[in-house]
Amino acid sequence: MLPRRALLAVVAACVLAASVAPALSARGSRRPGDDGAVLAQAPAPSLPTPEQFLGFKVGADTKLARWDKIVQYMQMVASASDRVRVHELGKTTNGNPFISVEISAPDTLKNVDRFKQLERRLYFQGGAPTDAERDEIFRSGKAVVVVTCNIHSTEIGSSQMVIELVHRLATENSPVVRKILDNVILVLVPSLNPDGQIMVTDWYNKNLGTEYEPSSMPWLYHPYAGHDNNRDAYMLTQKESQLAAKLLWHDWFPSVWLDEHQQGNTASRIFVMPATDPINVNVHPLVYRWNTILGQAQAAALEAAGKDGIIYNATYTNYWEGAMAWAGWWHNEIGLLTEVASVRIASPTDQQRAQLGQPPPAAAAGEGRGGGGGGGRGEGAGVLPAPRDVMPRTEYPRPWLGGHWTLRDIVDYELIATVGLLETAADSRETLLRQIYEVNRATIENGKKGDPSAILVPLDPQQDPRQAVHLVEILRLGGVDVYRAGAAFEADGKSYAAGTFVIPMTQVFARYAKDMIEKQTYPEVRRTPTAPPEPPYDVTAWSLGMLVGADTVFVKKPLPDNVPLEKLDAAAFPKGETTGTGQAFAFDYKGPDTAIAIVRLLKDGAHVTFGPSASHVQVAGVPRKRVETIAADFGLKVRAIAAPKGAAPGLAIKLPRVGLYQSWTANMDEGWTRWVLEQYEFAPKSLHNEDIRAGKLHDKYDVIVLPDQQPRDILEGSSARSTRKEYQGGIGPEGLAAIKTFVADGGTLVTLGASCDFAIDNWPLPVRDLKRGLTRDDHYAPGTVVRVETDPSSPLAYGVAATTYGFYNNSPFFSIVDGFPSQKTSVLVRYPNRDVVASGWLKGEQLMAGQAAVVMIETNPGRLVLFGLRPQHRAQTQATFPLLFNALFLSTTGKGTT
Repeated sequence: MLPRRALLAVVAACVLAASVAPALSARGSRRPGDDGAVLAQAPAPSLPTPEQFLGFKVGADTKLARWDKIVQYMQMVASASDRVRVHELGKTTNGNPFISVEISAPDTLKNVDRFKQLERRLYFQGGAPTDAERDEIFRSGKAVVVVTCNIHSTEIGSSQMVIELVHRLATENSPVVRKILDNVILVLVPSLNPDGQIMVTDWYNKNLGTEYEPSSMPWLYHPYAGHDNNRDAYMLTQKESQLAAKLLWHDWFPSVWLDEHQQGNTASRIFVMPATDPINVNVHPLVYRWNTILGQAQAAALEAAGKDGIIYNATYTNYWEGAMAWAGWWHNEIGLLTEVASVRIASPTDQQRAQLGQPPPAAAAGEGRGGGGGGGRGEGAGVLPAPRDVMPRTEYPRPWLGGHWTLRDIVDYELIATVGLLETAADSRETLLRQIYEVNRATIENGKKGDPSAILVPLDPQQDPRQAVHLVEILRLGGVDVYRAGAAFEADGKSYAAGTFVIPMTQVFARYAKDMIEKQTYPEVRRTPTAPPEPPYDVTAWSLGMLVGADTVFVKKPLPDNVPLEKLDAAAFPKGETTGTGQAFAFDYKGPDTAIAIVRLLKDGAHVTFGPSASHVQVAGVPRKRVETIAADFGLKVRAIAAPKGAAPGLAIKLPRVGLYQSWTANMDEGWTRWVLEQYEFAPKSLHNEDIRAGKLHDKYDVIVLPDQQPRDILEGSSARSTRKEYQGGIGPEGLAAIKTFVADGGTLVTLGASCDFAIDNWPLPVRDLKRGLTRDDHYAPGTVVRVETDPSSPLAYGVAATTYGFYNNSPFFSIVDGFPSQKTSVLVRYPNRDVVASGWLKGEQLMAGQAAVVMIETNPGRLVLFGLRPQHRAQTQATFPLLFNALFLSTTGKGTT
C-alpha cells in the first residue's frame, strides 16, 4: 500500500476531474468559434451519430462494430469535422489498415506541424531548446496524449468506446470538450491489433446464439503473438509494435500514453494507476508521481459518476518493461494503464451479490463455474460467484459487490476514465510541460556526470558482429540515438576500434537504453520486516545484449572530446567478401543470420556440409556469383576452396521439411515459433490434430516441432461443451502412435518447454525432468536471463558461443539416467555449476545448477531433441536461435550427428 502522505499529492488532481461525469452526459453540439455555452442542437446531418451509423447503440449487448466499420466511421468524421484527422500509419500483419486519429482544436490541427515541432523540442530532439524555445513550449505547447486500445483483441470494449469518444470530441461544445480541444492534442490508436479485432468479432458473430457462444477462438488473435503482443514492446518484432514505436518515439513524442485493457470479471471493475511496488530506479520519480496524479484523476472522474469497483495499487508492478505503455516510463513519458472488468466478449455476465465488508465463504467445488478470467476472455454463461474482495480501503473505497455487467458498462467506464484523463491533462497543461521538460533536462545532465557516460557496442570482438548491428537497430527503433565512432579511441583505459557503436547517456532516452542493456536486479518487496519476499508479478529480466548475443560495455568516465561520432540513420552489417579461388566455398557459422544464408543456399540446390571443424560450413554445387551475393547480404567472410574429391567431410545436410504442431487451443509459443521459422526462411507447415492422426508423417516431414504445451493438452485438447466439435480433442492415441512411427522411421521430434514431458512420458528415455514436482516455494522463475554452456563440438551448437545466455521461465531441466544400449544420449546445453542467474530473479537456482538444459537422444535411426530451455522464446532470444535451427538441419543427416 502507498504511504498516506503520497496520496496527498493527488488530491488536487482528483478534484479537477470531478466535473467530468456531468460533461459526459451533455449531448449538445456547436460550431467551432462560438462561445463556450452548451447548445442543445443536434449534430450536423452530415455526421451521423454512432448509433445511426452502426444501427445499434455502442456497447449494446451482443453487438460489435468490426474494424472496417470503425475505420470507415473515423474517416467519415475526419471528412466532416475540422477537429479530427485520420492517418494510416501502415498495414498490419494481415494487411489491414493501422490508423491513428488526431483530435484537437481546428486551429491546432491547421498548424499541427508547429505543435509537433514544439513537442519534439520538449523532448530535446535536435538538441536542447534555447531558453526562448523552452518558454514558447510552456506558453504555446499542447499536452500531447496518446491513447492506445484493444491490443488484446478479446478486450474489445475500448475499440467500441472510441467510436463514441471521437463523435463527442468532434461534435460537442461543452466547456469540458472545448477546454480539452484547446489544450490537448489527442493521438488515438483505436486498435493496436486490428487483425485480432476482426478475428474476435467474426468468431463471436459466428457463434452468437448457439451453444458455442462462450467458446474461445481456436487460433491466436494476433497472427503470431496472441496475448503476448504487448510483450513485444522492446524487441519490436511485429509490424504493429513497429508502427506504434514509430508513432511514439519518432513522430509525436507524447508526454502521456494511456493503454486501455480489460481484466478478469469477478473482482474490481477497473484498475487505474498507480501500480504497486517495486519501482524501477531508472525511471525518473516525476513519472511515477504523474502516473499517480493522472491515474487518480481518472478514478475521481469515475467516483464522481457514481461508479463502483475502482482500485489502484494492486496486481501490476512499477518495475518491468513488459506491457506497452510501461515502456513509456523509460522514455520520460507518463505511461498509464486501465484494466476494466470483462464480459463474454459482448454478452453480459451476472455475478452473485456480496455484502460490503463481509467476504462470502469459499465456493464449493464447481459452484459458479464458467465465468471467465484474465485477458478479457470471460467465457462461460453461468452465474459467477460473489466477489471476495469487498473490504473498503484507501485504494478500493467502494468495492464491487456483484450484479449484472455489460459491454456498455465497459464502454462507460473507459469513456469516463479517458475524458477524465484528457481534462486533467488540459487543466495541467503548462505544469505538465514544465515538469516533463525537467525530466528530460535532468536525464541529459545526469549523462554529463558520467557513470555511465555512454554504452559501447563494439563490432570486434563479438561472437557475431551482425548481432551488434541488430542490437543497435532495435534500440534505434525504440527512439535511442546511436552513433558510430569515426576513429579508434580509448574509454576507461581500454582501446576501441573505429566503427564501434556509441550510445551517449546525454540524450532523453538514455534511461531506456540503460535499462535495456544493463543487468536487472529485482528488488525484494516485503510487506513487513519478517514477511517473506513477494514473488514478481511477471518478467524480471530483459537485458537486450544478452538476449541477442552481443557484448556491450558501460563507460564510466566521459568520452574524450576528440572522438568523431556520426549519428546513425541506419546501421549497416559488416561487409562480406569472397576470397580465393576454387569451385567450393567455406565460411564460419556465427549467429542466427548465417542460418538464413544456409537455407538460401540449400534452396538453390547447393551441397552443404557441417564440419568437420566446429561451426565450419562447406558449400559446393552453386555458382560463385550466388555465393558472393549471399556473402554480401549477410556479411559473411567466404573462402573459395578446392572442391573435395568424393563426398565432402562432415555432415551433409539438406533443406529440412518442417512440421510445426498447431493445436486448437491458441498456443502463443506456437505462434512465436512459427514467426521465427518463417523469418529465417524455414517455411514450416502447420500440423493439426487430424494431420498427425493421418500418419505417414516421415513421407512429408524430416522434423516435427512440438511447441511449449502440456502433454495432456497435446493428447486430449479441449473437450468443453462450448468448444465447436471440429476443434475438440487432441492428437489422441492414434496421433501418438503416428509420431512414434515417425521417429522409428528416422524422423526427428523436437520438443520445446513443457512438451518435453510429452516425450519423457511416452518414450523410454534416459531423461528425468527435475522441474516436475517442484513447488513455487522450491523453484520459481517468472522470467529470468540465465547463463548456459554449450558443447562446441556438437553441430547442434554451431553458431552459438560456448558460454551464452538464454531466457528461462519455469521450463523443464533434466538429469540423465540409465538408458538402453540402442540409445545415444547427449547433453548439448547445460546450466553452469554456479551463478546460473545472469539477470533478473530466480528462486532455487541451486536446484538447476549443473543440470541439462537441452538433451538429444538418438534411437537409431530417429532422434528426439528436448529443449527444456526454449531457444526461441517470444522471438527475443536471438543468441540461442541457432540451437533450434541446427536441430532442424540435423534432421536431414541420418544417424551419427554428435
